[in-house]
Amino acid sequence: MTGLLLLGSDALAKHRPNHPYRYSVADVPISLAVGTVQTPEFPVASHWYWIMVQVEQAVPPQQMRCMMGVTLGPWDLKDCSSDDPLLRADWTVWDGEHVLYRGSIPDNGGGKFDNKYIFKFLGKFPGEAGRQYVVKVKFTNDGTPLNVANPHLIVTGVGDE
Repeated sequence: MTGLLLLGSDALAKHRPNHPYRYSVADVPISLAVGTVQTPEFPVASHWYWIMVQVEQAVPPQQMRCMMGVTLGPWDLKDCSSDDPLLRADWTVWDGEHVLYRGSIPDNGGGKFDNKYIFKFLGKFPGEAGRQYVVKVKFTNDGTPLNVANPHLIVTGVGDE
């Protein structure tokens, strides 16, 4: 089932002092089911921004990294199934009714992980100071097995860790 999940202004970034992306401009709990999710409108500065999905380490770490498409290298892929990665999506950045930027998760897309979280970078875009943006992500593959890991859509400034 395809749908659009709209989240209220309470989904804007919350202060999470121990989180690596605590200075994010949007941090939205989401489902990774096939369909579209979006952030609330958020202000930007003249800066580059990452769009990413964060999950908690909820199942064995190697399995989570395979499902997210965040591996240490080609030798890590031998432990992944042919269905991995589960996380596949297209994204757009909107200013009002206008699409400013678009992209898809690259096959060799970046990511990172620590003992608590896995982050999958979906793409990045330049912000223009004084504007208000919305990021929409359309998941094109069923990633619901990852929903047990409390997924979040995060938009944060590049280098704002």
